[in-house]
Amino acid sequence: MNKIFKNLLSTSLVILFFNSFSWSAGIKGTVKNTKNELLSFASVIIKESGKGTMANEDGQYELTLSAGTYTIIFQYLGHKNLEKKVVIQNETITLDAVLEEQAISLKEVEFSAKSEDPAYTIIRKTISMARFKILEINEYSARTYVKGTGQVSEVSALMKAIAGKRIEKESGLKIGQVYVLESINDVNVKQPSAVKEKVVSTRNNLPKQLQSQGGNFISVSRTNFYNPKPFGDMISPLSPVALAYYKFKYEGFFTENGQTVNKIRVTPKSRNGNVFEGIINIIEDSWYIHSLDLRFSDDNTSNTVKMIYAPNKEIWLPINYTFRSEFDAFGFKGFFNYVTNVRNYTVSVNEKYHQRPVVIDEKIDKAEAKSLKGEKVNSKIALSQKQVTRKQLNKFLKESEKEDKKDRKKKGEDVDLVRSYNIEIDSLHNKRNADFWNDERQVPLTPLEIKGYAQADSIALTNEEQFKKDSVRNLPAFKFSHLIFGKNYNYGKRDNLFGFHPKSLSYSSPLSQLPALDFVNTVDGYFLQGSLRYDIREKLTRRESFYGDLRYALGRKALNWNLGYYYLKNQHTVEIKTGRYIQQFNNENPISTPANTIYTMLAERNYQKIYQKDYISAEYRNRLSEKITIVASGEYAERKALENLSTFKPWIDVKDRDFSPNNPANNELANTAFNTHKSFLAEGIIAWRPFAKKRKYNDREYTINEGNPIFRVKSTNGLLAESKFSRLQGSYEQFFDLEKLGNLHILANYGGYLQKPTYFIDYRHFNGNQTILRSFRFDAYRNLDYYLHSTTGNYLEVFAQQDFNKLLLTQITPLRIYGLKESVFANYLKVPNQQFEYLEVGYGLLGLGKLFGLEVVGNFVNGKYDATVLRIKFNR
Repeated sequence: MNKIFKNLLSTSLVILFFNSFSWSAGIKGTVKNTKNELLSFASVIIKESGKGTMANEDGQYELTLSAGTYTIIFQYLGHKNLEKKVVIQNETITLDAVLEEQAISLKEVEFSAKSEDPAYTIIRKTISMARFKILEINEYSARTYVKGTGQVSEVSALMKAIAGKRIEKESGLKIGQVYVLESINDVNVKQPSAVKEKVVSTRNNLPKQLQSQGGNFISVSRTNFYNPKPFGDMISPLSPVALAYYKFKYEGFFTENGQTVNKIRVTPKSRNGNVFEGIINIIEDSWYIHSLDLRFSDDNTSNTVKMIYAPNKEIWLPINYTFRSEFDAFGFKGFFNYVTNVRNYTVSVNEKYHQRPVVIDEKIDKAEAKSLKGEKVNSKIALSQKQVTRKQLNKFLKESEKEDKKDRKKKGEDVDLVRSYNIEIDSLHNKRNADFWNDERQVPLTPLEIKGYAQADSIALTNEEQFKKDSVRNLPAFKFSHLIFGKNYNYGKRDNLFGFHPKSLSYSSPLSQLPALDFVNTVDGYFLQGSLRYDIREKLTRRESFYGDLRYALGRKALNWNLGYYYLKNQHTVEIKTGRYIQQFNNENPISTPANTIYTMLAERNYQKIYQKDYISAEYRNRLSEKITIVASGEYAERKALENLSTFKPWIDVKDRDFSPNNPANNELANTAFNTHKSFLAEGIIAWRPFAKKRKYNDREYTINEGNPIFRVKSTNGLLAESKFSRLQGSYEQFFDLEKLGNLHILANYGGYLQKPTYFIDYRHFNGNQTILRSFRFDAYRNLDYYLHSTTGNYLEVFAQQDFNKLLLTQITPLRIYGLKESVFANYLKVPNQQFEYLEVGYGLLGLGKLFGLEVVGNFVNGKYDATVLRIKFNR
C-alpha cells in the first residue's frame, strides 16, 4: 500500500511540475488550420527580436515573455503566416492561432511538349548559389532546445520468445513506454570547420541501465541541405549532381513579406535509398531555402524531415528542424521523433560571399549568357545586382576558395583539417531546477511525454532497491553465475560524454564460446577457453589494457595461454604479448572457427591447419599524420608442429572420407611438415594516403580518406639463421564513389622474396576458401585452396567489387526498397613459380531475409573454365 501511495504521489508531483510551466508570464496556445487539424511543430516567432519557439506534436506551444507589447508570427509549411499583437503584463495569456492554407499561384508560363519545367532553372540557379550560402557566414552562435522522443510500440511473438525478457532486463526498456531526452545546448560554428557545442542542461526518463552507458544528452542537428550530402550518403536536391537523381516540378509560388517563394516538388528518378522526395520552397532572386518537407526510406525505416528558415541579417537560417522515423525491423516496431529549435542567433557575415547577383541560366537565358561570355569575374569585386552566369559563379568560387586557402596557410592554419568538433557537458547539466526549464524549454511536452516521465519515475521508485541489488554497474560484486556465463564489471564514475568507466573488468567464460562454435578441432579435440581483461581509460585519447587467455585442449591434454598489455596515447599504440598458443599457418586466419567446426564435425573436412608457438612479441603503431602511418613489430618464437588426434571422430562419419593431415598440401613443397625450431620475425609497414584530410573530435584526430588511394609497403623478415628469409610487398587500395552506378572497391598486392624461406609457415599464403560460407574479408577468394598455391616466388593479387544501386533484380522498385543489393566482383591471382593464373568472377545478391546473401562464382585456371560454386554471406 505504501508503495502504491508513493507511486501515485510521484506521478502527481511530475504532472504538477510540468503544469507549473504555465505559471510564468508569457503566451501559450494551440496552432491549427482552418480544418481544425493540429499543426505539429509549427513555428512561433517574436517579430521584434526574431526569437521564438515551436509547437509540440499536439500543436501546443508555450513561450515565456517579460512585460511588453509583441507581434507574434505563426508559421507552418504550406500555410500563410499569421501575425498577432499581444500585450504581456504579469500573467500567461492564451493565444491560439488558426492558419490558412497557402494560396499557390502559377506564373504565366507557356508549356509545350519540348519546353522545360520552370522548376529546373530555379533549381539550377539555387545549386549555383548553394556554396555561397555555406561560406557567407564567418561564424554564428545560438542557443538550442533539442528533444528526442522514442517508443518501441510492438515486439513480435518470436522476438519476445527469443530475447524479450533479456532485452528488458539488460536495457530496462519497456514496450509501450515513451522515452524522452531533452537538452539545452549552446552551439558555436566558425569557418571553415570549427564546431563547439556545450550541453547546458539535460533531462530524460531513460532507464538507469541505459543511463549508465553514457551519452545521456542529445546533440544539435546541423543538417544543411546546401551541402551535397546533408547527412550520410543522402543526396541533397541542391547537390551539384542533383539533376542526375531527381525530377523537379514547379507547383507555383506564394508571396511572403514581399518576397516570392517558389514551391518545387522533388521526385527521385530512382528510389535507391539515398534520395529524398517531397517539397522544397525556394526564395526567388536570393535563392535561399525558405522551408522544406522531405521524406526518405531505407530497408527498415520511413523518415520525414521538415525545416523552417527565417531571415537574420538578410541571411535565411534554420530555426526549426523536425525529424520523424518509424521503424519496423527484426521484430520491433516503433518511432523516434527529433526536434531542434534554434534561437538567439549571433551571426558574423563574410561579405565576400554574401552576394546577390542576377544569376543567368545558360540553358534558358541563352542571349544574356552569350553576351557575358568571356567576361572575367574578379573575386575581389562584389557581384550584387551584377549579371553572372552559373559557370562564372563556379569559377568565382574556385578562385576565392583557393585564395582563402593560401591566406590560411600564411596564418599557419591547418588546411587539411576539414572538421573540428568539440563538445562539453556543463557540470550542472543534470542539476538545473524547474525555473530554469520553465524559461528554456522551447517545445512543450505532450501529454504522452509527460506520462512517460511520470511512468519512468514510478517504475524507478518501484525497482530502485532491486536495481541496486542486481546492477553490477552500481555495485561490481561477484556472483557464482558470473563464473559460468561471464560478466563485465565497471568501476568508478562513468564519463558523462562518452559513457566509459575509468576502470572495467571483463570475463569471458568457456560457455560463452559455445554459441560461437569455437570449441573443437582435429588437433586439440574438444577444448575449453576463457579470457580476462582489465581496462583503464580516463580520457578519450588514452587507454591501457591488461589481458589474458587460457585454453585447455582436452584431446591432447595441453594448456595454452596468452598474456598481453596494450597502451594507447593519442596516435601511438604499443602492444606486448607473450604465451604458448596455437596459430593457423596463414596468420591472417583464412578459415573462421565456426566454419571449421561445422565442416569438421558434419562433413569430415578439417580445413584449419595449426601449429603451436611459445612466443613474445611487440608492436608499435604511430599515425604520424593523416597522410602517413607506420607500424613496426617483432616476434621471437619457438614453433612446434602438431598432429591430428588419431582417436578423434566427427559427429557425422562420411563414407570413404578421412580427415586430411595437419600438414597442408602445396605445389612447391612436397612435405610441409617441420621440426621444432626458433624464429625471430621483424616486420615494418608504411601506409601513405597522399590526399587524406583529417577531423578532430574533442581534440582526438581521425583520418578522412574517402574516395582517395592508400599505398602500403610491407617488409617481412626472418632474422635467425635457421629461419632466415626476406619478403617485400607493395599494395594499392581505393574506394570509388560512382554516384548512380554505386561504389567500386579495388585492392592490388604485388610482392616477392629477396631471400626464400626454409619453413612453409613463412611462405606467402593467400586467403582462400573451400566452404560454402564466404569470408567477411574483402581480400579473400571465394573458391581457392587455402595452401596449395602458397609460394616463395613473386605474386600478384587483384580484388575488385562493384556494388550497384540498380542492376538486375534491383531494377524492381519494391525489391530495392526492401533492401536487396547487387554486386559483381572479379578476383585474380598470379603465381609465376607454379605457372598458375587464377580468375574468379561472380554475382552477389545481399539482403535476403535482411540476414544473408548469395553469390554465384565462376572460376578459371590458366584461362580455362574450372568450376561454378555457390557461396553464402551473412550480414554483419
